[in-house]
Amino acid sequence: MSGTNKGNDSDCQGVAEPVRLLVIVGDPRERSAVLGALRASWPDAEAAGVATRQDALARLSTGEFDVCLIDLDLPDGGAWQIGNWLHERGRDERVVFLGSESMLRDGSLQAGFEAAELVAKSARPGLLLETSVRRALEYRRRALESRELERRVARAEELASLNTLLAGIAHNLNNPLTTIRTFLELLPERYESDPEFRGDYYQLVLAELQRIRDLIRSVAQTIAIPASEEGRRWSLPELLSELEVYVHGGASEKGVSVQVRTEGDFEPVPAEREAIKQALVILLDNAVAFSPERGCVELVARADGEPGGQSWIHLEVSDQGEGVAEESRSRVFEPFFSTRTGGLGIGLFVARSVARAHGGSLEVGAGEPRGAVFTLSLPVD
Repeated sequence: MSGTNKGNDSDCQGVAEPVRLLVIVGDPRERSAVLGALRASWPDAEAAGVATRQDALARLSTGEFDVCLIDLDLPDGGAWQIGNWLHERGRDERVVFLGSESMLRDGSLQAGFEAAELVAKSARPGLLLETSVRRALEYRRRALESRELERRVARAEELASLNTLLAGIAHNLNNPLTTIRTFLELLPERYESDPEFRGDYYQLVLAELQRIRDLIRSVAQTIAIPASEEGRRWSLPELLSELEVYVHGGASEKGVSVQVRTEGDFEPVPAEREAIKQALVILLDNAVAFSPERGCVELVARADGEPGGQSWIHLEVSDQGEGVAEESRSRVFEPFFSTRTGGLGIGLFVARSVARAHGGSLEVGAGEPRGAVFTLSLPVD
């Protein structure tokens, strides 16, 4: 939601205007009393009331609210299921639970709902209810501001990385172009009189042109990610099998063995398949390149998550090379930073960009007893 609350709620500047409230109370008289109290405090609010968990989930499925007030004693039960439904989907609504004194004293009610407000029925619809809703609105406002700040910082980092990437490409193109231009400028006056110039510079220009072609081809191959069918879920084990076949050829030339395995059960993945594949290809190519002869490269997929929480997939690519020095780990994802002979330093930058675009991350660590471990983490939802 966007906008600013410009009504009489001066404590909640920055919350979407008008304030949107959903009251989930079974008893019609109590529901009417709560709605009346809320409209008295927020005259411009969009306040809706429903009587059951089923009706509440139907309303929440079709729209967003700032605060949900949930009676713990609904006629069809499941008040906490509403909270869990919001929590599992990462929704922004803040929750105010309404219950008896005995219910509020039950510590289990607070499990899994950070900063949820709890109001005793005997206290509503009085000042305590208004205070709790104001607190919930303020908490939500700050959370949204924090998220927006994080988004802007991430965007600034992306732009800074893009600027670095473009500057690196320009630099790597400018040097050979300067050599070629120098040759062309000197060509008219020295072509006839300086055979050594003709021969040496001719070979140098050809080498520089090849350097430009190699740079363009490498950038294109690394950054070009085929589009996949939007919204299509795919099998992670099938992708890992493809990657095992892909990396086998290059690895066998060095006598490097490749092991691919999964740990846990995996649901179909909603991320862009070809983008994830490209990121893993980059990591596997690096692992093979840095592996010693007769070394071993591993690709391990792990499922991670708790009931009711965010589920993750962790994809670890490890090698038995020299590893990444600790002082270089913060820079390996920068464009044009490379510790690989002949490497452009673009691949890891692209792989991390893919991970971030999917709400995940790419980290590097030390292997045991040696080597490097790159971990690509992706949220399942």
